[in-house]
Amino acid sequence: MLQAQIVSRTLADASESARIIAHIGIQPDLSARELRTGLSRSEVSTLDQQLSGRSTTGDLARIKIWNADYRVIYSDDHSLIGRQLAPSDDLLHALAGHPNEAEVVNPEPGTETASEVGLGRLVEVYVPLRFRAAGPPEGAFEIYLSYGPIAASIEHDKRTIALIVGIGLALLWAMLYPIVVGASRRLRRHARENDRLARYDQLTGLPNRTLFIEAISRASRALPRRASQDDCLAVLLVDIDRFTEINNTIGHANGDRLLCEVADRLRHAFSPHARVARLGGDAFALLCPHADGEAGAQRAAALVQSCLEPAVMIDGVAINVEASIGVALTAAREDDPHVLLQRADTALARARSRFTRVHVHSARCDYFDAEGLLLLGQVREALEHEQFIVYYQPKVDLQAGGRVTGVEALVRWEHPDRGLLGPGQFIPLIEPTALVGPFTEYVIERALEQMVAWRRRGIDLEMSVNLSARNLLDPDVPGRVAELLARHEIPPARLTLEVTESAALVDPERAVAALETLRASGVGVSVDDFGTGNASIEYLATLPASELKIDRSFVTNMLEDTRAQAIVRSTVDLARNLGLKLVAEGIETEAVMARLASMGCHTGQGYYFSRPLPAQDLTDRLCAEFGIAPEAPLAAAPLA
Repeated sequence: MLQAQIVSRTLADASESARIIAHIGIQPDLSARELRTGLSRSEVSTLDQQLSGRSTTGDLARIKIWNADYRVIYSDDHSLIGRQLAPSDDLLHALAGHPNEAEVVNPEPGTETASEVGLGRLVEVYVPLRFRAAGPPEGAFEIYLSYGPIAASIEHDKRTIALIVGIGLALLWAMLYPIVVGASRRLRRHARENDRLARYDQLTGLPNRTLFIEAISRASRALPRRASQDDCLAVLLVDIDRFTEINNTIGHANGDRLLCEVADRLRHAFSPHARVARLGGDAFALLCPHADGEAGAQRAAALVQSCLEPAVMIDGVAINVEASIGVALTAAREDDPHVLLQRADTALARARSRFTRVHVHSARCDYFDAEGLLLLGQVREALEHEQFIVYYQPKVDLQAGGRVTGVEALVRWEHPDRGLLGPGQFIPLIEPTALVGPFTEYVIERALEQMVAWRRRGIDLEMSVNLSARNLLDPDVPGRVAELLARHEIPPARLTLEVTESAALVDPERAVAALETLRASGVGVSVDDFGTGNASIEYLATLPASELKIDRSFVTNMLEDTRAQAIVRSTVDLARNLGLKLVAEGIETEAVMARLASMGCHTGQGYYFSRPLPAQDLTDRLCAEFGIAPEAPLAAAPLA
């Protein structure tokens, strides 16, 4: 850009210089007649003398004066004088009174500039010569200036500007260098800090889960292709027992101090032979690259227990730390680190559940059910498409000859791919999740709907529906039950909700509050599977129950098992003393039914009377019980 500007400026100066020479140094000594007829020798000599000053500058390379007939009437190269040459476009424009701007040319043979070959690059300028105010010019003045001085000027200016720019850049660099260096140091420091935050635990300084998984990957890749069981790597998951209790007792700040002490002991016990990490909470992990098989992993676990054995002193209080450990081994280079961690976690869960403190993973303890997880993912769609159907098992009055007084609603899943599924295959999956709310409401809705259909036929029965522990923790359940009863115009006393002892013990205060609200609305409450839970008699007295159900494990074989018979008899007496209705489930023989009736049991339920049946299959028996002719098929009432 600089060079283009300098050339443009120089050419403009050359054009101006040519006009000055033409108008001052040439045109006053010429006339229009001389342009037409040419110059004499003396006139040529005079012009030579006038233009001889050009040698002092060295810039003027060639001069030509043209007339309107394209004839050279004067040139410093006298061999051109008098010759008529083919005009160039620049000459034609000048003779027309519209000269072009000066331009740089390279003289070439066979062209109008052939006489200038050997003079190097030149600046060519044409100036019209006029001798009257109007009309076209009578001739043209052509001048060639040497481009050498122009090029030298350009180079000089370029060097000057380059020097200035270089000095400016150097000064700018000198100013920016400390800023850039400081910023670079800060960026590197921030990068190191971000890496530390992303890959290390902030409390203990140990590697976190991300870095630990990377370490497993590296150690796995380093295994020999044909590694033996004695040359394998082991992952140990260490979980502090009762840490929540300890944390709640001594406070979270002291709990953090305890975790730091555990981290220090593990680090000093195993470094540098094993990688120690904290995965979160009170969970630590160890990676032993050369575990020497299961025996070596067991030795590592024993070392963990040994280093944690001395009590930890916090504010003068001695705290004993114990840990459960799950171990997973691998000798395969292809094992996924996440799979290895999952195996160790499975082993840890087995160690906690069996109170063995240490457990090594095996295929037998890998109880995670991928198929169950897939089934759980289909529950919401099954609710939307009404794939759950309700079966009903009769409940009979043992004191009135086996008359049906009620039914228990039991759910089945009509799965589109797997057929009819029993409750044991899907209810344990649903109960721990938020789906248990809409699922239970679905079952109650269908059960009340069926009660309406039966009542229209003159069949009036009590209905029992099961509630889970999670239902009891939902404060909205009593309100939704009352709303459903009102919508279907069912008296609350005709509905009984069954809860197990274990469900009521999950959160006793909230469970009792929910059950009291249900009882206050008139709904019956039954304690299901009584005798199998851990509820004390004192706690049972506080439950707002209206019914006890003796578990089938005591009833079915009570005639052969004297202890089971004694438990049943004691339960009958307990229900009578507490003013509760008693239901015995699992009756499979007439003898068991007779013995329960003689003991004073009110209601019975079991295969002796009927298996759970769809509503339509149960209709004929109910019609016979209530003296109703089984004419039209029984259809469920439409949903409100």
